[in-house]
Amino acid sequence: MKKKIIRLILLFAAVLPISACEDMISEVDVPESDPKIVVFSVISPQYEFITVKVYKSRALYSPTTQQPWEESFPVIPDATVRISNGTDWLQLPFNADTRSYRIASENMPVLAAQTYYLDIKAPGGYSTEASCTVPAGIPPDIEITATDYVENYGERSAMVSFRFKDIPGNGHFYRVISGSYYSDEYYGDEFFSESGLSRGESVFSDKNREGAYFTFRTSEIYTGNKPDVKLLVWSSVTDESYYNYHRSVLSFQGDNPFSEPSPVFTNIKGGLGIFAAVSGRLQVFSLSQQ
Repeated sequence: MKKKIIRLILLFAAVLPISACEDMISEVDVPESDPKIVVFSVISPQYEFITVKVYKSRALYSPTTQQPWEESFPVIPDATVRISNGTDWLQLPFNADTRSYRIASENMPVLAAQTYYLDIKAPGGYSTEASCTVPAGIPPDIEITATDYVENYGERSAMVSFRFKDIPGNGHFYRVISGSYYSDEYYGDEFFSESGLSRGESVFSDKNREGAYFTFRTSEIYTGNKPDVKLLVWSSVTDESYYNYHRSVLSFQGDNPFSEPSPVFTNIKGGLGIFAAVSGRLQVFSLSQQ
């Protein structure tokens, strides 16, 4: 099977206005808000490329003409983006196809327990910096504990229970993504479809659970009558910034105007976003019914 890299989609939170129940206050002094650089980059020893996405935020309450298919924030294509391993600096070129700054990892290998530094300068006087340290832990082996097959309207699906044991020691952070992997004869290609979890968290830590087993169950994965459908589990040990960022995004309830404000974590000095590191592994299991 060809090596597959699961790319995560960055979710940006939006501010939702609330209308007053009674009197409308029409004259309010709103503090001005200048645009900032928004950065998203996750590096890993397992990734083929070092990739950095650089955007510009919109000023608070500013109007937008964004179309549904366009990106939430405008991409900055003419920034100077550099990454360092503490000794050497490497400039990342802008890739027009991916609309990001990227370079093959072989130019600066991402190593476990190594600290990396990010420096970005953009027209208009924008300047940001950040750092992250690659986790030293090795992602644990996944153990399949049960596979339940269900029939819905003549279609067969599987729900897979699995677990893994916490790495010895304290202060570990994890990310788990599960889904199905299948071949399509019509398109002549292979596809990954994330299934989600019906039990267990996708981003979590071992706080108060040191040395314990973490248990999960996938949502229904359609298998049909195809014998080549496989379960993929991407498990990774993450740094604390990755954990804090994704927990803050998951805590944001954009469609609930009565929820408490949930600020999104950032470790970008002079800007917004995240520069983080993970060490992961992809494990594949057959979903063929025994």
